[in-house]
Amino acid sequence: MRDIDQIIAELSQEHPEIAVRQLEVTHPGVDDDGIWFFTYPGRLEEVQLESSSGALPFLIESNYASVYSARTVKDAVVQVANRLGLP
Repeated sequence: MRDIDQIIAELSQEHPEIAVRQLEVTHPGVDDDGIWFFTYPGRLEEVQLESSSGALPFLIESNYASVYSARTVKDAVVQVANRLGLP
């Protein structure tokens, strides 16, 4: 299981309504599709996790916070939840 899969599983377990989508690229296999978008119903924020391989570390970006580099799965889970305003 890749790190991104663990992150998605943990966030989905804690917050079942969280939505995740991976960047859709024009040329699969050639273009880098290593960006995942996280949103939550009723929240304006969108959080992006970026890693070409789906493995740590992840660059985390969001609408209202500074860019951050998560080096553990737990750190990434906490950062996404916090940036979405989730407990």
